Amino acid sequence: MDAKPGTEDLAQHFVDAPSVFETSPLYQALCKETAGNRPILELLRNRRSGQQPSFLLFGAAHDLLMSGVSHALRDYYPSLTGNRARDPADAGPVFREFCGQYADELEQVIRTRLVQSNVVRRAAGLRYALWAIGKRCKQPVHLIEVGASAGLLLNVDRYRYLIGDQAFGRPGAPVTIDSRWRSTEPVPDLDDVPGIASRTGIDLNPVDITDARERRWLMALVWPEERGESALLEAAIGEAVQYPLTIIAGDAIDLCRGIGRDLPAGEPRVVFHAATRMHVPGDQHAAFDTAIDAIGESGPLYHVWLEPPSAPHHPYQGDHRGVIAMHGPGDDEPSSLVRADGHLHWLEPLRRPMS
Repeated sequence: MDAKPGTEDLAQHFVDAPSVFETSPLYQALCKETAGNRPILELLRNRRSGQQPSFLLFGAAHDLLMSGVSHALRDYYPSLTGNRARDPADAGPVFREFCGQYADELEQVIRTRLVQSNVVRRAAGLRYALWAIGKRCKQPVHLIEVGASAGLLLNVDRYRYLIGDQAFGRPGAPVTIDSRWRSTEPVPDLDDVPGIASRTGIDLNPVDITDARERRWLMALVWPEERGESALLEAAIGEAVQYPLTIIAGDAIDLCRGIGRDLPAGEPRVVFHAATRMHVPGDQHAAFDTAIDAIGESGPLYHVWLEPPSAPHHPYQGDHRGVIAMHGPGDDEPSSLVRADGHLHWLEPLRRPMS
């Protein structure tokens, strides 16, 4: 969603949004309630440009409940009440009452916060991409994540992975990421990846994981039913505290060229972003794409992304199958590497090119 649509467009967004929240019956129910409620929709009119409305609204409500706000709505959140959570089908009217009672507090969060999810499981997708890059590049690579939030994916080489019936990565790591392998074909050797020479994140507003309120916001963006994801996020935050990451505050449009020039000339670099370009305002898409390309001016660039088909890198078409895509040095077109759902619960090899 590009900028700030009117109330009717926002209503349509929530009509369509339940298909996004396929693993969250609660958010599916809240979407239905929000779509027909003008006062709730009006809370979103002052959000910052490019922010996905449903993620932001539901994250704001979750954040307030996690802060200790006492309201009957919390009874519907498995993240707060565990297996005692009430039937999500009944949550709509309670959510409406909550939004009315805490309108000022919600508006404050919506106006000041960014959707900065750190879906740690997406590191499995980045690991797969590094394997594909390793077929073309044996040197250590400089890893850059755009829209890094707290930068937890930059620790991709410090995690352990269970893909299908195979284990890869760092044995005994505090963070273990499991993803289903939807194929009878063997899983590729995801230990055969290039080393990481340096790692840098870029974010408009980096999340300071030493700040309890910032950590809470990260946790609030995890869907309430995703209790395993919450535990994974907590473990990855602990790893990032032990191995501090470099996250540069600012707009990628302004920073990318300089970051590329600061890297050793001729050395390969990997730029990765997941569900980031989809939040870039439409009138900035061309500048965003040009900035990423500029990182390759002083060395071979491997650009990897996991974005909706509606948000491909210009001038390429998005693959409607939902894939991790890559554009490498000398490529005329991007390659679709592997199918994956947005939260990397599963990966599936591609048997044929996009038609």
